[in-house]
Amino acid sequence: MTRPYEFLWLCFSLIVPLYFGLISLHHVFSLEHTVQDDARHHVVWLQRYSDPQLFPNDLIADYFQTLAPAGFRCLYWMAAKLGVEPLLLAKVLPIVLALITSAYIFKASLHLLPIPAGAFLAVLLLNQTFWLKDDIVSATPRAFVYPLFAAFLYYLLRRSLVACLITIALQGLFFPQLLLVEIAILTVRLISWQNGSPRLTQEKHHYIIWLLGLGIAALVILPFTQGSSEFGEVVTASQMQAMPEFGSEGRSKYFGVDLISFILSGSSGLRAPDMPYVNWISLSLPIILKSQLPLVRRVTKEIRVLWQILLASLGVFLLAHLVLLRLYFPNRYTYHSLRFVMPIAAAIALTILFQASWRWLRQPRATKASKQYVVLGMMGALLILCLVTFALPTIALSRQQWVVGRYSKIYSFFADQPKDTLIASLVKEANSLPTFSQRSILAGEEFAFAYHPNYYNQFKQQTIDTIYALYSSDSRKVKEIIQTYGIDFFVVENTSFQPAFLAEKKWLVHSSFQPIVLEAIAWLEQEQQPVLQRLQNQCSALSEGELTIVNAECIAIFDD
Repeated sequence: MTRPYEFLWLCFSLIVPLYFGLISLHHVFSLEHTVQDDARHHVVWLQRYSDPQLFPNDLIADYFQTLAPAGFRCLYWMAAKLGVEPLLLAKVLPIVLALITSAYIFKASLHLLPIPAGAFLAVLLLNQTFWLKDDIVSATPRAFVYPLFAAFLYYLLRRSLVACLITIALQGLFFPQLLLVEIAILTVRLISWQNGSPRLTQEKHHYIIWLLGLGIAALVILPFTQGSSEFGEVVTASQMQAMPEFGSEGRSKYFGVDLISFILSGSSGLRAPDMPYVNWISLSLPIILKSQLPLVRRVTKEIRVLWQILLASLGVFLLAHLVLLRLYFPNRYTYHSLRFVMPIAAAIALTILFQASWRWLRQPRATKASKQYVVLGMMGALLILCLVTFALPTIALSRQQWVVGRYSKIYSFFADQPKDTLIASLVKEANSLPTFSQRSILAGEEFAFAYHPNYYNQFKQQTIDTIYALYSSDSRKVKEIIQTYGIDFFVVENTSFQPAFLAEKKWLVHSSFQPIVLEAIAWLEQEQQPVLQRLQNQCSALSEGELTIVNAECIAIFDD
């Protein structure tokens, strides 16, 4: 295959991430208040790099910033020093990451099947896979998995020792969990099959890269484990089983689900990509490779890397189950690798089938029946329909978890307040106030992660005190909480003081502080009017839509 021909298909391949990326860019910049859901967890707190006065003494900000991997923090810090705010960088990064990923996957695919059209198909399917989820668009640490793992795969297949080791180090700096998968892949590659039985490989290159990779992994992961120690050890399996937060209705659902769901979905499951459906053609690749189809002969022995990735991922996945949460949730170790293996395998299978179908169509008509034409045509039309449907902008955007703010007056009001302003609220919109107003909140569903007891115990207490401040009829108790935390404002909605408001919030009802929540619901059912409800009109600072901002200072000084 000539170089110009390969370059042409590479250009076609890069159009794919540009297409999807520009769709997301247009969406995010066409609306004034738009943010990707996970960016509210991992990116907003990095605004401190642009303005160190933001989020002072903020437990939530400190926690998520501490957990962020070093490479991720460093990139956003450098951008902030160049004048690019983290939230702005998060909007433009996805298209850059997707372009890098696509270029590497195109080149890597050629090492498996040296057909540029097939490599293009791999890029197309992979892009549809990650643009139809909220991974790469989040610009969070997991977004960097795609370019870094694609680069690792390419350099591994090329046997570029130094470049491969660099990608291993970078993976550890941006997403340490997948570093373990990469080391496991290098370990699996030490084993080769000879005469139907496993043998240690005789190739020195594999041992060299394995040993050096282990050393780099140890150097990279050690600082990461030390850095997260500020909030202590992660929760143990026995603690998880005793906490409603990890039950079937909890905020971090893990236990209590049916066996199929436990194996295939959620934090415990394999989490294979559900879209695009074409990816499932990858399951036919083992059968196709044993067939006599012409293009099978051009598949290289490096195709084994797909099985090696699967074996390595499953191995670490099972290990993560055995040492639950010591290696974070098990799904981290198959979720991302399956999003590489399945599109690449599906692309190879489709390329072989396309070529065989084309050869069949070029045969004399006398050898073919009309029904065969119909069947082949229907299959081709269905495939094209799947590929085109999942390229529609509305389909992609609907699955990328964009959060659009609807309360511009409220955001502006809080943004005009001092930077140490603290807001107490249980309304859903409170989760977006740190993003759109750059001001701290005391508690919120999006930040109720029970993974580190040292964090969650403090967060739990802040949430309990928020409930008391909002629903207690004891003015002395309410004033005490306001003074303890320095609460400046409350945000309530029209239904905040109805029992159903609390009863419908699963993250509160199915939590370790459920008794407090049920107590507050009982107060409302008994028509014990909370202090905040009594003084809401007198102390209202601003109303927009169904939300009302209540001045905490007014509540604290009001003389009953």
